[in-house]
Amino acid sequence: MTSNDTLEKTRGKLCGLLQKALILELSTIPPYATACYSILEQGQYDRSEPTIVNAEPIEVIRQVMVEEMLHMVLVANVLNSIGGHPKLNDPDQLPTYPTKLLDGRGPEVHLRRFTPQQVKSFRLIETAPKDTGPAKKGDYHTIGGFYTYIKQELENACDTFGNDAIFIGDEKRQISNDDYFGAGGEVIEVVGTPKQRRNSAMRAITEIMEEGEGADLGHRAGDKDIIPGPEGREDVAHYFKFNEILHSRYYHPDDAVDEPPTGGDLIVDWSAVSPMQDDPCEGNYARAPEVAAISAEFNTAWTGLLDGLETAFNTDKSALRDLVPTMYIMKSLAQKLMRIPLPDGSGETAGPTWTYLGKA
Repeated sequence: MTSNDTLEKTRGKLCGLLQKALILELSTIPPYATACYSILEQGQYDRSEPTIVNAEPIEVIRQVMVEEMLHMVLVANVLNSIGGHPKLNDPDQLPTYPTKLLDGRGPEVHLRRFTPQQVKSFRLIETAPKDTGPAKKGDYHTIGGFYTYIKQELENACDTFGNDAIFIGDEKRQISNDDYFGAGGEVIEVVGTPKQRRNSAMRAITEIMEEGEGADLGHRAGDKDIIPGPEGREDVAHYFKFNEILHSRYYHPDDAVDEPPTGGDLIVDWSAVSPMQDDPCEGNYARAPEVAAISAEFNTAWTGLLDGLETAFNTDKSALRDLVPTMYIMKSLAQKLMRIPLPDGSGETAGPTWTYLGKA
């Protein structure tokens, strides 16, 4: 076997790991979005400044969803930087629910309405590994552990073959802050000299880990991102955002993982939720043509979103901004489904199935 053969095998492995990371990030968005869209904004609490019911948990989950989209962009940038091709509309790779993350090594994920149980499952998804040692050798069971392994493999490849041999991707395919429609942190472009690309790639992966599990993999709540605004407060990582909802209290950035949050109240009304069925499926709508039609409309939008992301990450970055209206359409359709009772008399409502319909 020649050194070139070994290099290409190493590149293939790295591309495979980063492609799995891309689908992993994608896989968290439907469960988070489904829970968020099931929350009803109704009535007001009797406070000095009246607050719409559940506006706060809606915003907390929305922040996580935006950051998951950012993580997809960051992974795509790293994958493109080493000569890979991000795939987001391959039916064989796309998640169906329920599913177990990390090829069965991680938590099981369901499409469910907003409940304490579902938020606890979200918190489990974002839990940091207790020891990163095994993860560096490929024994990972958390998202943070998986990225620890990716970082280690990328470092090893660069040390073995040289930065210039690894980072061969076309810089024109890098998504920048100007291309990206969302917030949730900084888009890191993997550009420049081979050494600069290596440093940027590592920074991008670290950014994903800190926003998910927390700074230093969960030892403190803060994720080192500064929230825009006059106060300049540090944001907290996803694990802690979900824990805020469960504790009905916000974190300070320096709060520790093994201590409860110490910030102000976060008002949650668990009863103000659409009674959506668990893990909706198309088969349940066979006797409900109205529901089936709205579900098909939702899935058409979801398919368009995935096809658009595929285009944006590979050929036309401008496609990314064109997807913003699609996201609002999906939210409206999901909420419409969750207001329609199922015909089985269960008292539960329909919900989005997040089914990819195939390329047009």
